[in-house]
Amino acid sequence: MLSEMSIPSQFAIGSFFVVFAATAAAAVDPGEILFSEMNCVACHEAAPAIKTRLASRQSPRLGATGVRITPQHLRAFLENPAAAKPGTLMPDTLHGLDPAKKTETAEALTHYLISLQPPDASRQAGASSAAIAAGKALYHSVGCVQCHAPSELPINAGASAKSELDQLQHTSVPLGPLAQKYSVNELGAFLKDPLKARPSGRMPSLQLNDSEARAIAMYLVREQLPAGAPTKLDGLEYEYFEQDFPELPEFDRLKPTKTGNVENFTLKVADRKGEFALRFRGTLSTPKEGEYRFWTRSDDGSRLLIDGKQVVENGGIHPAQDRDGKVKLTAGDHAIEVMYFDGGGQKEFRVQWQPPDGKREGIPANALSHDGQPMTPLGSAPFVVDAAKAAQGASHYRTMQCAQCHGDLPTTASIDALTPTGKPLAQLRARQPSGCLATKPSERAPKFEITERQRVVLLATLQNHALLAEPLEPDDVVKRTMTTLNCYACHQRDRRGGVDGLRRSYLTSEGEVDLGDEGRIPPHLNHIGAKLQSDWIKQVLTEGAAVRPYMATRMPQFGAANVEHLPALFAKADARPDAPAEPDVFAPGMAAEANKFGRKLIGTTGMSCIACHNLAGNKSLGVPALDLASSGPRLKWDWFRRYLLDPQELRPGTRMPAFWPGGVSVNKEILAGDAEKQILAIWAYLARKNFTDLPPGLVRGKQELIAETETVIYRNFIDGGGPRAIGVGYPEKANLAFNAEDMRLALFWQGAFMDAAKHRTGRGQGFEKPLGTNVTQGPPGPPFAVLESDSAPWPQETGKVAGYQFHGYRLDAARRPAFRYSFKQIHIEDFPIAIAGDPDASLRRTITLTSDQPVDRLYFRAAIADKIEEKDGAFLIGETLRLKFPGARPLIRNSEGRAELLVPIIFAGKEAKLVEEIVW
Repeated sequence: MLSEMSIPSQFAIGSFFVVFAATAAAAVDPGEILFSEMNCVACHEAAPAIKTRLASRQSPRLGATGVRITPQHLRAFLENPAAAKPGTLMPDTLHGLDPAKKTETAEALTHYLISLQPPDASRQAGASSAAIAAGKALYHSVGCVQCHAPSELPINAGASAKSELDQLQHTSVPLGPLAQKYSVNELGAFLKDPLKARPSGRMPSLQLNDSEARAIAMYLVREQLPAGAPTKLDGLEYEYFEQDFPELPEFDRLKPTKTGNVENFTLKVADRKGEFALRFRGTLSTPKEGEYRFWTRSDDGSRLLIDGKQVVENGGIHPAQDRDGKVKLTAGDHAIEVMYFDGGGQKEFRVQWQPPDGKREGIPANALSHDGQPMTPLGSAPFVVDAAKAAQGASHYRTMQCAQCHGDLPTTASIDALTPTGKPLAQLRARQPSGCLATKPSERAPKFEITERQRVVLLATLQNHALLAEPLEPDDVVKRTMTTLNCYACHQRDRRGGVDGLRRSYLTSEGEVDLGDEGRIPPHLNHIGAKLQSDWIKQVLTEGAAVRPYMATRMPQFGAANVEHLPALFAKADARPDAPAEPDVFAPGMAAEANKFGRKLIGTTGMSCIACHNLAGNKSLGVPALDLASSGPRLKWDWFRRYLLDPQELRPGTRMPAFWPGGVSVNKEILAGDAEKQILAIWAYLARKNFTDLPPGLVRGKQELIAETETVIYRNFIDGGGPRAIGVGYPEKANLAFNAEDMRLALFWQGAFMDAAKHRTGRGQGFEKPLGTNVTQGPPGPPFAVLESDSAPWPQETGKVAGYQFHGYRLDAARRPAFRYSFKQIHIEDFPIAIAGDPDASLRRTITLTSDQPVDRLYFRAAIADKIEEKDGAFLIGETLRLKFPGARPLIRNSEGRAELLVPIIFAGKEAKLVEEIVW
């Protein structure tokens, strides 16, 4: 069994750290892990089964596909890898040469490898104190210090923390001499996409944007700062790009047409009228601590970032429009970056702010500056590739079999077939170690910097190497992968790993979130295969899917090739033989009834889950806990059920309360208090993909219109109801919107009625959406038509063009409106009322038609849908809408590829009456 990730330095090799219990019988022992990380089978031939089990680490890519490093570091590293970067996995392949020959060979290899790198076309980075400060904050918060050593103590750390910080310097993955190795631009590019140069995922991506990667890079190479503080210069740096952009581009991939400095954000530096982009960067000096609001107004797209974090997003091609965002800032300097592009046509661009207790205005020039001193890698000197030396280096690369680990590269002589040069693994003798495992390796053997303890475990594995041909059990492969990728640094699984000690202090929450450790500590992975759907695990591991936006630490991306096997293995390792089958939440009946009760249970009328949890992007009423809309795609039914019944059992320490203690529901009103039915109803609701019908109480209007004891009427622009909509809210909590232009019932919904804030603020422009849930559209087009035959198409014309005219409405004693209109010679009164129900109210319409002369072949179109079926005296429209017509004989027909429900209107003398019952 793999042991806990307590990491003494003597077990460290490269970026790999692990300790194993001395007495445990290891299914995956430390020697096997070291064999994999050192990639021993690159030189020693092994059976395919052994190679598959080892899944050896790939070495970094070199040349054009790798990251560009400086000649001075490359030279020093080749001459003495362990001295240049302590803990490196790179062996000393030149140790057998005399000092002069070793230096000559390292120099030749340096010229060769540098010759393969593309020329550096990027501008030299200027030092920015604000960017360095932002990089320091990101480095200590997004997850870097869970593997690498922190450089300073967390806030409010005790005196004893200093010794623990010192200890972390010796037991963390070493960074090496970054200030000598990289320029700011190159390290930033590497941090944004480390898998490009290091495909094995030991250095994962933390999903950094350009600004974040650049800020962390500048912080990590801060030794490059010139002596003294950076010089602060007025204004901003800008980069100008001439190209036809459909969207804001990835600027770091482009070469600017020109660069320079400018006093403020402006389009005056553009050399042509359209189809260009600009990026402004610099320092924003804030006068006081507090909440700052920023605006960009642009035609076309723009974006504003502060300290690498997006504050305003105004992207896309669009007319001039304002977008804004808020951010809390301390007094002092902050990195600011603003991007803009014009896709042609009109152009407009403006940046504004509103400081605490201040007014909205353009950012004053005296608040903007940039640092002007260049940051240059340590030890930099002019370097020109010598063709003769590069040719020698190519020859060395071939003869020294560097390609066995790093792959084939362009050379002046072709590389021999990549066949292992050492003895086959089966022929190596553990009792008589030679070559690289000898105490003193031969001149031709690579020299690894391994400890005597590491040599012992490697030889022990070699002694029993035949066992490596046996496939591992799923759980052991999981442990093996989590060990090599250092997942245990953040996650605990089966009493192994997890964040402990001083490192816990660097895990924080984003924003003002009161979720305790659940809001900042990465979740444990106990029985994760029984908890999460395999598709969701894959999305998290390979697509950056996340459901905890409040957690500052980010889930690393290790590359699909390195983790794509984990979802299936988690499922096998954690499978529960007695787990019940997933219920079919879309089965007839369940989709309608269970979803209704589930929605009610989640809302304020039930268990008030929305008091803590967001739902489908709508904020909770309290703390912004995990979005419940992700439950269906993420979770398995068995885990969901068991968790709701006993949260503490599956997540010890969770703040999730027990609403079904001992299997007994605290709510006795819904579904008669049956715990199993209630939990299934909640699951059925959360398993759906759209949430147009939100739980009661989730969305609250700023100026909510509430029908308490009598009906409320709201005439305005209602989204889906048209510009001449008449909204009606009934005390029974059913609502509708009548379209007075088309004379039809356009919308009906349940719960809350309308938010009048938009139409009562400023000019009151725009359409307002209904505030409630279960929003359902009525059929489009004219409500009535005279058809020549049952197959004649329904007419498209409506309103006045079709002969309709609106005559207002009358109110009954309860202020319920009856809508009046005429269609040709027919006078119509449509009188809807709400009927209280459990769990939701319904509607009943009584439509009265009068005419001096009876009208033949007159029909009312009640619905149009992809599928309509008659069942138990009602007509089922889709999954949830049921219509009844007492005393009438509706007909279902197909017209132009869709189903229509038509009700014949039969006159008795001068009058006809139609009753429609709407349940949804």
